[in-house]
Amino acid sequence: MPKRRRTKRRQNNPATATWIFVMVLLVLGSGLMLRGKIKTEFQRATITNTSSSSIDNESENQRKFIKKMAAPAVRVYRQNGQVLPSIVIAQAILESSWGTSDLFVQANNPFGVKGSYEGRTKAFPTTEYVNGKKIQVNANFRDYPTLTAAILDHDELLKKSYFKQTVTNYQEAAKLLQSNGYATDPKYAKKLTNVIVTYNLNEYDT
Repeated sequence: MPKRRRTKRRQNNPATATWIFVMVLLVLGSGLMLRGKIKTEFQRATITNTSSSSIDNESENQRKFIKKMAAPAVRVYRQNGQVLPSIVIAQAILESSWGTSDLFVQANNPFGVKGSYEGRTKAFPTTEYVNGKKIQVNANFRDYPTLTAAILDHDELLKKSYFKQTVTNYQEAAKLLQSNGYATDPKYAKKLTNVIVTYNLNEYDT
């Protein structure tokens, strides 16, 4: 009777199996890390592009607002030589938050001038400083038919009540506005001059 050949079973090497398992985990881990890194970089690029786009839009809107205020401000200054265009534009930027305030949109009032204009007035909430503290109050503001009308009225108001004489230096003009009580903000003059310097608004004065 022929003898059966015994087939030797191949024994698994525990060390080899462990090594293969570790390598598989490393490969999978590397893949996940690479995918995560790519995703993170993509998200960063997206955020950066979005932020850059927002900044560009904001800058463009600011440029448009400066031009919108500069044209009538320069025209009025050439006409009556009263208030420097840089002061007019800077005040409009601060008082109307770059033309986004309800007072500007609804009443063509970029300067926060209170009272009435030819019988026209509108009530809006506003921030005032009382004893150095901010408070929110409602007040009546002048409602202008046009932006040019607002600038002419603003010029007359400043000449009559705040300057008393022709002022040809924007820094002096800013100090006079604060010292004579145009705004209750204790840093108003500094804010005006900072805006003028930052956006080179004094170029419109010449």
